[in-house]
Amino acid sequence: MRLIELFETLELPDDNDGSIFSAMPIPDYPTFRIAVDSFGFPILLLTIANRGKVGILKNFKLKYLQLIQNVDCKIIESGNTTQQQFTVIKFTCDDKLLQNYFLQIAEPFLKSLNSKPTQEQVTHSFNRFIEVFRALSDVPTKTIQGLWSELFFIDSCNSPEVMLNYWHQVPEEKFDFNSGIEKIEVKSSGNFERIHIFSSEQLHPYAGDQVIIVSLFVRQSSSGKTVQDLIENISAKISDSELIEKMNSIVCKTLGSSLEQSLKIKFDYMIAQDSMRLYKHQDIVKIEEVHIPSEVSEVKYKSDLTNIKSIELPKFSPKNALYNAI
Repeated sequence: MRLIELFETLELPDDNDGSIFSAMPIPDYPTFRIAVDSFGFPILLLTIANRGKVGILKNFKLKYLQLIQNVDCKIIESGNTTQQQFTVIKFTCDDKLLQNYFLQIAEPFLKSLNSKPTQEQVTHSFNRFIEVFRALSDVPTKTIQGLWSELFFIDSCNSPEVMLNYWHQVPEEKFDFNSGIEKIEVKSSGNFERIHIFSSEQLHPYAGDQVIIVSLFVRQSSSGKTVQDLIENISAKISDSELIEKMNSIVCKTLGSSLEQSLKIKFDYMIAQDSMRLYKHQDIVKIEEVHIPSEVSEVKYKSDLTNIKSIELPKFSPKNALYNAI
């Protein structure tokens, strides 16, 4: 199921008020439709079985996203015009990149439903789906460079599925990936110097824990890859729709209101790939905890990794689930 490709084959209906939809069935979901109105907005049309009081789904409107139930829709399909009742999910933005992003994250939402979902099933899945869009009005919590670097690392690993499972639920967590005793922190540099900012906690984990620092260089490039490209790459390698939903949710929470502009920024994939190095936290020059007064917290400082020897992961031991997935 490639909603973007299906959507691009639809022709705009000939009306002035967006009340007529050009539509086609979605493969494996014959009661669902991908559609477009005269404004060019992408639309999902869902047929919901067993409507009742359990798990009531309410009409709502968010920035770029609205849901209306029990709509009598006039649709043009294979040259024929019919009128049917659907639950309508409409993405109300004409920016092509954002439209593609909406269709991209709609795929795991549809995969979480069966071909004839009840209202309760749709409500459960859709509540997770709309959480992604609620974040579009929030303040960004991380730069596009930092997020791109984390997604690049996930994409480059042997098991992106394991990486996503241990990826931070909220961007503010101390480590990007955390399985307990194994932790990973991704650092990127746009000036081609391996000088990164660390918090004291990142270089002083609990006794017995191991932290690997991933260091890479990034440079914007018109021929590079966007965050959306990386999401698509990763999604193609993963069968778990809930992990894909998690990834989309983290991306939107991280970028917030900057998502629209951030999706246009491309970084050079090969430079990141060629420059990526791994380091043990023990080898990085740091301020020892004994020198940090107990009354002082959230200490951060820059440390230069240039002259530190990187590690070869195959020779690194012991390794558990997280490090085995790199």
